[in-house]
Parts: sequence; C-alpha cells; structure tokens
Amino acid sequence: MHTTFRTKQLYADKFLECARQAECNSPVRPVRFMKVMETNQGCLGVMNGMGVDEEGLERRNPLIVALGDSVTAGHFESLLPTDPLEVRKVVENTMEIISSGDLQRLKNLPPMEVTDARVCYLEIFREKLIDKYELTSVSTINAGIAGDNLIQMSARAYRDVIRYQPDLVLINGSLNWDEAHMGSTDEYKSILKALVQRIKSETKADIVLLTPNGDLPNTMFCNSDAPMPTTGERVVAIREVAEEEQVCLADVYAVWEAAREAGCPWKELLANGINHPGVEGHEVYAMVLMKLLEG
Repeated sequence: MHTTFRTKQLYADKFLECARQAECNSPVRPVRFMKVMETNQGCLGVMNGMGVDEEGLERRNPLIVALGDSVTAGHFESLLPTDPLEVRKVVENTMEIISSGDLQRLKNLPPMEVTDARVCYLEIFREKLIDKYELTSVSTINAGIAGDNLIQMSARAYRDVIRYQPDLVLINGSLNWDEAHMGSTDEYKSILKALVQRIKSETKADIVLLTPNGDLPNTMFCNSDAPMPTTGERVVAIREVAEEEQVCLADVYAVWEAAREAGCPWKELLANGINHPGVEGHEVYAMVLMKLLEG
C-alpha cells in the first residue's frame, strides 16, 4: 500500500532546507563501512585490483542492518476511524483476538496503518549510497518491527543483526518506550549501552545511533488530556551513549527541533499525527545519515 500523506509544500521546503543546513555533530564516522563501500564492489577482486578478503574469499556486497520500530519498518498514516471511541472499539477487538490466540481471525482483520517500505529511510539511504558509490552493490536488511521497543530489540539482536555480520548497523529505538512499564530514562540508557557493546564485541560493524523524529501526544484514544511524550529525555541518553561508546550519531531529532523553530509545526510533518513521519521525514533521516559519510 502506498502512502498518500504529503506534507504541505511550504512546510516540506522548510523542513528539507533545515536538513540541508544541519551540520553533522558526530565526531565519529563510519570509516570501516566507507572503506568497504569503496572496495567491495560486487565483482571479482582481480577485476578491480582489490583482491580477496582476509579469508581468501571474494569480497561480499556491503551489508546494512537497520534495527528499529514502525518508523524503520515504513509505517505511515493511520487507517483507523477518526472518532476515539471507534478507535478504542477496534483496538479492544484486536486485543481480544490476540488474547484468544486465534491467528486466523487476526489474518482477516484489515490493516491499521499504511505500510510503505519502498519509501522508508533505509531504502532512501540505500539509493543515496548507490549514487555516491556507483560501482558498489549494497544490500540492506530491514529489522524494523512496528510497536517494538528497545528491550525487545535487544532480545532479538542476535537473530536480526549479529548473525548477519553486517558492515553497518543502524539503531533507531526510542519512540515506544513506556516509562511506567519499562523503566526510567537511565534504564533505557543502560539497555542501549549494553546493546551497543554487544554488537561491537560480536561484529566488526560500524554502529550508528539515530535520534528519532519528533513526536506528539497520542490523542488516538483521548482528546486533549494525552500526556506529553518523554522522547526528548531519551534523545539526550542516545547522544550520551554515542559519545561514551565512540559510535556514530545521526541526530535526526536536532533537525526536527530546527524545523519547529523555523515555523514547521510537527503536526504537519507527521503522517499519523503522532509519531510517523511522512515521506519528507524519511528523506531527512537519509540526509542526516549521508552527512556521516561526508568530509
């Protein structure tokens, strides 16, 4: 299903200009990944002068794994009713079916959101890499799962990331953190730090921590009394872990803050009005990631 949400042109132009003007504030760059992009060109080593790898094998195509939630998976606008009471009925019905374990009934439910992985930031990033490294066939694995949180991402780190021995790992997992049930920001930071350390110890990959897009109170189930998200606290924690662990930082949130200061209301940039950026938001993600490979 293709997303049809489009940011108003005025705001889209300002938003993208903020991304273009943003400076890369990461002192760490993905040096190994850049070298792999230059050398592993998808052809025999004797043809490009690069030879074989340290195991005596032809150099494999560079591989990127993106670990994340619904944004990484490519979810956009909601397909639910606009009336909060009707939304609640749909969700309660879905939860009842999940509790019953009747998977066949789940299969018959209509989708709740538009999923358009063709225009998620990982695919846009890959296209930009191809433009920059025209001789290289770069592969991607999208390990984004809608509704997932950092605890569960850590639990599936081996299955979805480590076993593939990627050259670059993107981690984008802060939007679904529920402090009431998962813990404080300090606990979030501890889990993120442990995840980074594990990937560092079990792979040779360069790691990029992404701060998220901006988000707003979830008014899907209520009108005006939805609590403000605490995402900004986790943004600080992500920046701290990137510095402490000396891994790359793609500070997407900083661009969203700049866009808001430039007169772009976040409501206008979010496909579902809560936490899913539109196509322009995914373009911003990719632009911020590409800045790590510049200079």
